Amino acid sequence: MPALRRPDISAWRGTLSPRRLLKFASVGLAATVLYALCAGLFISAGSRYLSPATASVAAYAVAAIFSYLGHKFFTFMSAGSHRFEAPRFAVLTGFGLAIAYLLPMLLVGQFGLPVAISILLTCILIPVVNFVVLERWIFSGRSVAGDAL
Repeated sequence: MPALRRPDISAWRGTLSPRRLLKFASVGLAATVLYALCAGLFISAGSRYLSPATASVAAYAVAAIFSYLGHKFFTFMSAGSHRFEAPRFAVLTGFGLAIAYLLPMLLVGQFGLPVAISILLTCILIPVVNFVVLERWIFSGRSVAGDAL
């Protein structure tokens, strides 16, 4: 009887290391706090010029830039090209915004579930998807040949 082979999980060991997960969580938490602070500042300081929705989007953009740089240089320590990684990060950010918009619309609006369920699912789904996509697609170490930082 042949011996059972264990699947090769060496690639996932670095991905799921407690240190990398802690770095990912700390950048995400810092970006969230930055968003909240900027949104409050933009709304109060720019109340004549910015609607709350516009202020929120501006604050989200500031937090997204911080998040990109934090994950690139701290969480994943990527040496890849900004021209390669930044557009992919923008796609991921847009996907996250779409999920945060669509989940409550679908779960609360269509199925009548409590708002707390859609918020909880959003808070779980987006970070999990983000971590996997950041690791495997955006900061995977592959870059277009000839691209420079």
